[in-house]
Amino acid sequence: MSRRIIKHANRRLYDAVQGRVITLLELSDLVADGEAVTVEMKGTGEDITAVTLLHSVLERLRRRPSEVLHARAAERLMRVVRRAIAKDDVPPEIEPGTIE
Repeated sequence: MSRRIIKHANRRLYDAVQGRVITLLELSDLVADGEAVTVEMKGTGEDITAVTLLHSVLERLRRRPSEVLHARAAERLMRVVRRAIAKDDVPPEIEPGTIE
């Protein structure tokens, strides 16, 4: 079962397990530590997990761009994401369990 995170209209992320607001960096740490998470929009219940996790990656990059992701890796990631969006499919490079 995944940890439920609720995103409020004011952009705050509420961790229902810990009963407190968390930051995007804390969210990315949870996932990096192997925690399964689900992020949903308060009120609508819309699953916004993928977008929020990508946002957490961007936040980490904003803080330490050169130490986190090499430019070539970022370019490859963008191509993979673009292909996934265009095909409405998950390419093998980012299938669950293929990226550690």
